[in-house]
Amino acid sequence: METEILSEEELADLTGYKHRGYQRQWLKARNWVFIESRGGRPLVGRMFARMKLGIISPTLAAQPPPPAPTWTPDFSRVS
Repeated sequence: METEILSEEELADLTGYKHRGYQRQWLKARNWVFIESRGGRPLVGRMFARMKLGIISPTLAAQPPPPAPTWTPDFSRVS
């Protein structure tokens, strides 16, 4: 089962670097969103990586809120 965060091997394949400092530089240079673990490992979300790589569309990942109703009932005449 895949986790929600890319593994160390996947991140090395993506960036081409095994060293965490170079991985962070690569991610920052390409405007990838990531956070760092306590140990300094860059953590990249799997859904974000799929969107950046064009595997899924951002419009499919984030569904818009339902439209607001165009009318409201008039309860003034209800007894």
